Amino acid sequence: MKVLLIEDDKSLAKEIVDTFDLHGIEVETGTSRDDIFHRNGYSFLIFDLTLLGSKGLEMCREIKERKGIPIIVLSSVCDVNTKVKWFEMGADDFLVKPFSTRELLARCLAIMRRYREKLKNVLEFEGIILKKKEGRLIIGERSVNLTKIELEILELLIKYSEEVLPKEFILQKVWKGKGNTRSLDVYIYRLRKKLGDKGKHLKTLTNVGYILTRNI
Repeated sequence: MKVLLIEDDKSLAKEIVDTFDLHGIEVETGTSRDDIFHRNGYSFLIFDLTLLGSKGLEMCREIKERKGIPIIVLSSVCDVNTKVKWFEMGADDFLVKPFSTRELLARCLAIMRRYREKLKNVLEFEGIILKKKEGRLIIGERSVNLTKIELEILELLIKYSEEVLPKEFILQKVWKGKGNTRSLDVYIYRLRKKLGDKGKHLKTLTNVGYILTRNI
């Protein structure tokens, strides 16, 4: 599990990182709301609400809808109405400062236990979000329906991102060895179109296979 922490108090951020690290949980830190959308690979979000600005509530709702990940809000404000608004926008927990980092960890682990099955349904790579059960691809504000074959191919590419997948490997996994390279090429072409600007991450290695990579 990887946690993204948005917190500008460096001392508190370090204490959280150290506490989580003792339990084998990686924490990546940021100090602005832009980091939420520019960082990838995290499956849990913790942020100080003051760093999200006036549109924080709407951002919380958007993150929950797009990524479906658990969210913990940190704040020095102890107002009940404020808490209720954040819960209504999708927050899973609300912790008032000052707090024990051990308590934050405990709350995080409790939420993760509830989310474990749900998170298996979501894969992400460089802003490409794949929701398997819904058969949907989400990129920014766009939501695109995928065919069963497209979904299975993209799932493989994300799971093995930064690795070259030979055509034979994909054919075996998706078609159980009964497909052909021409059909695969067609599906890759369609998938790349559905990825839009993110299609640049899907590279073809002539006569070898395909790779989903950050190296563009």
